Amino acid sequence: MSRDSVVVAGCDVGNHTTEIVLARVAADGVVEPLTHGQAPTRGRKGSTESLEGAAALLNRLEVEARVRVDEVVLATIRPVDTATAPLAPAVSPRAPVRSLRRPDASTPAGAGHGVGTHVPLADLSGPVHPGPVIVSVSAATDFEVAAQAIGDGVASGWKIAGVLVAQDDAVLIRNRIPIDVPVVDEVELDGLRRGALVAVEVVAEGRAYRALADPIALSAALQLGHDRLLDVAEFTRELADAPAIAVTARTEPPDPPAVDDDYVDCRIGGEIVRYAPAAAHTVLRLEPPGCAVEVRLSALPAAENGIAVDDAFFTDLASIDNGAWLRRGVADARGTVVALLAAEPVTDAAATLSGLTGRPARTVAGEPAAAARGAQTTPGLPPGSVVCDIGGGTVDLIGQGRTVTAAGAGETITTAVSRVLGIPRALAERVKRTPALRVEGPHVAHEEDGRRVFLDSPASADAIGRLCTRGSAGLVPFSHRLAAEEWRSLRLAIKQETVAANIARCLATFDEPPSALVLAGGGALDDELLRTVGESLRPARVVVGRADIDGVHGPRFAVASGLVHLYAEDRVGSTSPA
Repeated sequence: MSRDSVVVAGCDVGNHTTEIVLARVAADGVVEPLTHGQAPTRGRKGSTESLEGAAALLNRLEVEARVRVDEVVLATIRPVDTATAPLAPAVSPRAPVRSLRRPDASTPAGAGHGVGTHVPLADLSGPVHPGPVIVSVSAATDFEVAAQAIGDGVASGWKIAGVLVAQDDAVLIRNRIPIDVPVVDEVELDGLRRGALVAVEVVAEGRAYRALADPIALSAALQLGHDRLLDVAEFTRELADAPAIAVTARTEPPDPPAVDDDYVDCRIGGEIVRYAPAAAHTVLRLEPPGCAVEVRLSALPAAENGIAVDDAFFTDLASIDNGAWLRRGVADARGTVVALLAAEPVTDAAATLSGLTGRPARTVAGEPAAAARGAQTTPGLPPGSVVCDIGGGTVDLIGQGRTVTAAGAGETITTAVSRVLGIPRALAERVKRTPALRVEGPHVAHEEDGRRVFLDSPASADAIGRLCTRGSAGLVPFSHRLAAEEWRSLRLAIKQETVAANIARCLATFDEPPSALVLAGGGALDDELLRTVGESLRPARVVVGRADIDGVHGPRFAVASGLVHLYAEDRVGSTSPA
């Protein structure tokens, strides 16, 4: 160019946020920052809608800085699709027992535990069984009829150790029978054969002792033998917080998974191996990024017909529930969060943005290279550091002469939070970052650190008794099940199982751990994510810190600023004498 300086816009269109840095670039490559800004990305990354949003942001920054941009520079745009897929858990033919009680059942009655032979209610009018029995009440039976029949059975000499009720009539039946036995409600009676051995328990209010959550006790009660003890122990983990238990031995293999065309193709040892999605979960977390090559998931619009990918990362929500030590049932741990990195980049982004802005636009680098160049402007950057750019869709690790890109970043956390709490994604985006408090009354709240505090203004009626986040307009409730400390534990577990685990997976591909890992991108603003990544890498003695782009931006604008610096270096190189 003939002019001494040009105004350049470094434009980073992310999966969640679009960031732009405006700078004046002199002929000698000196970069003078002018202004910067960000806005939520509209639509899918790389779509016309997202680029229209970038053009609108650029126009706003030009007006604010009172300059006109001469050229726009972009990074290669590669969208990531992140969503929750209702993937069925892998079926284990080894499961020796099965639970009869529905997971969402909530109204058992009585207290204590018992083991006996299953008999339907109608059998109580016949010959008396010599041992203890567990009586089942079908959904078609009225609770008064059931209570009368049980009372008559007791008078006839039946030794009733417990009652199974298909409906939610446990309390109504328990209040009308002459014996104090556990009555378990909302039980699935289909497939429960007459004569099967059944173990039942109802935990007394305020008690924590569960006799049948002990794998040894349950194995003995159901006469399973010691050779199945490990499998029973895995099963009883799910009974740890159950208010009621109804279990019987499995006499038939579990139902096979539904036949569908969903699959995950992985490159293992140079060969393509096809996995069912549930079976692929462990493979994708153990193999290095780039293992997955093609994915078909009918539950995800972007992958319903199959999509070529450069990487995929699955997070089973059950692992998050386990890691948080939660009471069972306070979070929805069903499903798998899936992040898919498309293999094909968006090729017409620069031309589209040029048409929208009326300025020349071109792609100058990939996002990892731009992020690494931006992070290099961090004051005091330790030599030999590996840069980790945490975006909405991907984590990029750059250093030691290599670049590793993996699907699964900030949007994975948001999606997991949205699912486990059952809240909209916009609200999940907020609550994933900030501490919460449980409102106990109009003027008092319970903080995550255990403190009870007085509120500055009275809480609204819909906030009382609920977990809330602080919003610009006041307290915003988002859960009535979780205590404040439980939400903190769950939040940390989500960040550990998603982004921290993914970064550890990426770093395992490097020849040796770096002395320092420098986090850039919006995710690096999260103190808890900084902590969970640091804890994941602590055994390898890796120091984890944040980038400070240009010494003023903190960890944000790494790609946008890096694009400007790369442009400046390219300009100097192109104008230097041969």
